[in-house]
Amino acid sequence: MTLKTAERTQINGEKIIKIASSFTHVVQGTPVYALLDELYEPVRNAIAVTDADGVVQGTIIPNDLVEILGKPFGRDLLKRQFVEDIMRPAFTFRYDDYIQDVRERLAGDFETGADGYYVLVDADGIFRGHVSSRDILVHTMNDHARELETGATIQSRLVPPCLDIQGKRLSITCSSVMAQGVGGDYYYVREYRPGKWFFCLCDISGKGISAAIITAVLAGFMYNADFSQPIEDTVIRLNRIMLDTFRLKKYLTGIFMKFDEESGELTWCDMGHSFFFVIEGSSVQQLSEQADNVPVGLIEDPFPVAKTLRVMPGTIFLLVSDGIIEQENRQGESFDINEIGIITDECARKANDPIRAKVRILERFFDFKRDMPQRDDISMLLFNYRES
Repeated sequence: MTLKTAERTQINGEKIIKIASSFTHVVQGTPVYALLDELYEPVRNAIAVTDADGVVQGTIIPNDLVEILGKPFGRDLLKRQFVEDIMRPAFTFRYDDYIQDVRERLAGDFETGADGYYVLVDADGIFRGHVSSRDILVHTMNDHARELETGATIQSRLVPPCLDIQGKRLSITCSSVMAQGVGGDYYYVREYRPGKWFFCLCDISGKGISAAIITAVLAGFMYNADFSQPIEDTVIRLNRIMLDTFRLKKYLTGIFMKFDEESGELTWCDMGHSFFFVIEGSSVQQLSEQADNVPVGLIEDPFPVAKTLRVMPGTIFLLVSDGIIEQENRQGESFDINEIGIITDECARKANDPIRAKVRILERFFDFKRDMPQRDDISMLLFNYRES
């Protein structure tokens, strides 16, 4: 046999040998035609050239063989050559180097888009395998996919797809559907004292792993926050954490609210979000088309402005993310927020629970967009203050 196979190595950790795609080598002095007799076309993997002891002398690149064979009388030309005549100098790594280290050292090569083939050797220069730029990129993609899957799992626990909470006179129904595996929407609801509530809906800048990290930071903050303090103080502390953690690289918009069931008093800070509506019958009215404050995490001292109103029993408020407002259908039309009012009114008249209303709203949204891509994460929070 002209072609030889390196002994496979059992090794722990994320070492580069684990993603090697080729282990074949040939001893110098071998005629090229003898090598060709054992190869199947198309040739996809590099072949190392070694001495009799297995020490690497060079490498044969698949494209070189293809180019020579494509020339007139190419196979005849190769009959007069030995493998060392067509090999290239070997670019080597230790087989027990970490994948991440190799990937960082080859970052510049990946930017060119060219196929690269790298020889893996042991401490004595003995051939152990070949790894290609494609192997590394595929591993990177798979690694990234696993990270996204983990991020999506964590985020779905922190921001569940649906949540329904019932108080003595209050019901809050939330829903979130991410456009990608890991999105940028966040909501939170807590009764921090009997009859006293905090809730928010936020839109985080960015997607993917960075959004998952911000979601985790938000969740940790909310878990430990003292909501008995003025809502402005809560926002200021969150702003400080965002600045200290992300240094203006990331920010979030959101509406932060406190509600007292007994008095009906609602206090809120609109931090660059503004998608806050009141539903009266089937009519949906936006309380303010402009936010009162800048997003969280953009300036040192935000001095947030809070607003307060007295909520009458029977009032329904709606918070949504911009993914609902900005979604378009095939005709380029935006989703009509009044559809939510119509559905909510119908469900109220039929004494349907808020969960049924939420399901019908999502059904109407996805029927509207049909096969158009979901442009952004869609989240909503329905707040219903009932009679005592």
